[in-house]
Amino acid sequence: SICQLLHVRAFRMELEKFLRQMKEDGLSPNTTGGYKRIVTYFLLFCQESSYESLTDLRTNDVSQFIASLYHDGKYRPTTISSALSGLRKFLSGNTHTERFLLEIPVHLPREVKIIEVYSREELEAIENLLVSGQMTMRDTAVCRLLLETGLRGTDACSLKLKDIDWEMDVIYICQDKTKKPLAIPLRASYGNAIVDYILNERPESKDTHVFLKNTAPFGKLGAGAIRPILQKMERLAGIQKEGRMSGSRMTRHHTASSMLRSGVPMPDISAVLGHRDPNIVSVYLSTDADSLAVCTLPLPIVWKGESADDE
Repeated sequence: SICQLLHVRAFRMELEKFLRQMKEDGLSPNTTGGYKRIVTYFLLFCQESSYESLTDLRTNDVSQFIASLYHDGKYRPTTISSALSGLRKFLSGNTHTERFLLEIPVHLPREVKIIEVYSREELEAIENLLVSGQMTMRDTAVCRLLLETGLRGTDACSLKLKDIDWEMDVIYICQDKTKKPLAIPLRASYGNAIVDYILNERPESKDTHVFLKNTAPFGKLGAGAIRPILQKMERLAGIQKEGRMSGSRMTRHHTASSMLRSGVPMPDISAVLGHRDPNIVSVYLSTDADSLAVCTLPLPIVWKGESADDE
């Protein structure tokens, strides 16, 4: 254990005091473990600096400590944020160290993973499946609606017959998550699929929701049924899902990515997806490989080990 490397008695006592404080504050075991780790590293840093107590700390010590964490590979800039919260808590609990809080950066870079959405080949496979009749009319309509509108699964399940204005070609809903109204253009693709389901497969029921369970009592389709429907679609279409998201999160990302590639402004994408925060849509930039490629700098041509710029 790295704690055993602490030989200075004052630092051992500071760590024990911090552990007691976290226990009193009721922090979870995971949080306590993460905070304990970085504080121990910090106290070891102080010990290696030949300090005898926290009163020996000098300006820039905390900054140098954070830099050492990156240099030694203990943390990455994109994953250290929660750990620094522990260091911040430790420093703020000691009158000798409060002033060093200013050396902890407030804004840190975030790690944004590139989201893998459906490829052109996968979309072609999905379309072939949806016209093949292998899936029920209900499930076909659900898949088309989510793929083309980016609706949340809960909103698709909450959709009622009265929410569809067939004359004006608009679907009106109140989003379950944000409680905000949303108007969606009614396109022929998923509109026709919904009509096929209502006229030819939907059970007779007093329930006014569009999508109903297949077995009696024929009530509202539960939100938990959406993921299995989409997973079945992917399985029948032969789409490999290992390590990728699934369910309506995938279809929302797909819709956003498709709109982005078509040149739709991000505020409009945010409005269509019904985001509370318009800035959230920026995460979908990572789904557009072509747009990301434009942002990269070309590598210089190299001739015989030398840059072409050297000639």
